Order: sequence, then C-alpha cells, then structure tokens
Amino acid sequence: MRWLIALTGILLAVCPPAVAQGTGERVVVPARNSTRPRKVDVKMTNGSLTVKAYSGAEVIVETERAARHDHAVESGGMHRIDLPRTLTVEEQDNVISVRPGISSGGLVISVPADTSLSARNTNGPIAVDGLRGEIDVESNNGAITLNHVSGTVVAHSLNGAIRAAMDRVDASRPISFSTLNGAIDVTLPADVRANVKLSTHRGEVWSDFDIKLGAGPVTTRSNTADGRYRVSMDRSITGTINGGGADASFYTLNGKITIRKK
Repeated sequence: MRWLIALTGILLAVCPPAVAQGTGERVVVPARNSTRPRKVDVKMTNGSLTVKAYSGAEVIVETERAARHDHAVESGGMHRIDLPRTLTVEEQDNVISVRPGISSGGLVISVPADTSLSARNTNGPIAVDGLRGEIDVESNNGAITLNHVSGTVVAHSLNGAIRAAMDRVDASRPISFSTLNGAIDVTLPADVRANVKLSTHRGEVWSDFDIKLGAGPVTTRSNTADGRYRVSMDRSITGTINGGGADASFYTLNGKITIRKK
C-alpha cells in the first residue's frame, strides 16, 4: 500500500484519509506494519535536519521556518508576505520518504528507536539522537552529530566536523566516519572489538583505547602497461581494539581524529 502527502503550508492532498493526518507543517505517519522496523529516507537542499527517537510508534515530520532578521514592514505601508514551505512525505513498504522543498529552514523527524535512517543534506547540519537502526548520513556543507546511537553508522561530510557517541556497535557490520574538512570525534563502548583504519593528511590521531597498531603506510609497486614503474603510498595505518572485530574506518583530509572510550 502506498500513500502520499504534499504540504505547502496547509494540507493539499492526502490519500487515503484514514492513513495519515497532517495539520499545517506537521505530518504523522501511523504504524501500519509493526512487524519489522521502518526506514526513513530524507533528501534536502537547505536547512538543518534533526532525527530523534521517541517512545511512540508513529513517524512525525515537522518543519521549522528559517529565522528572518529583516524587517517585515517597509516604508510606504508595505508588508512582506512569507511563502510557506513545500513538504512531501511518501510511504511504501515501510520506507518513508521525506522531501522538503528548497527553502531554508529546519526539519525535525521523530521516529521509533529501531528505525533506520538514510539522509542527504546539501547545505546544513544533521543531528541524530537515540536511533538503534542502520544510519547512513551525508552532508555536503554542515556538521554531523550522532548521539546515543547503536548498530551501524556510515557518516560523511565534505565540509564539517563529525561527532558521534555510540552505545553499541554491531559486530557484523562496518562503521565509517569520513570528512574532507573537519575533525572527527567518536566515542565507542569500552568493550568494543574493532579493526580500525585511520587516515588524516593534515591532523593528528588521539585515543584512550589501547590500539594495537599494525602496518604503517603501505607502499604499492607495480609495472604499468606502457612499461612505466609506479610506486604509490597509502598514508593510512591499521590496528585493532580489544583483539579486533568489526571494521571501523576514520578518514579526514584536514582535521584531527579522536577516538574515545565510553
């Protein structure tokens, strides 16, 4: 079954009425299939994104208007008329797609804790709190903050720091944190077992874990098809935490890497 809600300040369309309820810039997606976890898929252009776990069973999508610092009243008695944001929410097969318009402003999504998340934001930060599902988030220009998350995480930012605190790590799935410009600060459970790969071109690596380091920079030599001899070096270092386990990679081009013990 599939339904679609489109909002432009007020509810424009809802089908069927018994499945979803929307008022203004707030959409509630009922729990129609509670036998398996849901996934929320978000793609937005401008504004902040916050996804947080709560004790309810529905998925609640709310928009926040961007702060306006200019004067609403101009000379001559003219008043500015603010246009509403566009928001489209679609659900099919337990996947809830959220597509806000290009207007700036915040988006807040409340979900059950076992919900998985895929989020892409072009300009704006991403914050996730309390999720226990699979988390895959990316921001072109904005920081990524993950708090009290569990399971598996893939987080990437082109320009922005990444800060994450994990309560539990899925030993069967890899975790990855990468950014081109920004620091990476990750807190892991003290008993985590992981195979780590660390790389920073302009920064340092710090940790209070007893990381058993393996090989240093790896040099690869090969003969090319045209007879040239090629040597390439990978500045990454590898190691293990508590004997090794899940693969965990940390990469930044410009920034410091910190791995903390919880």
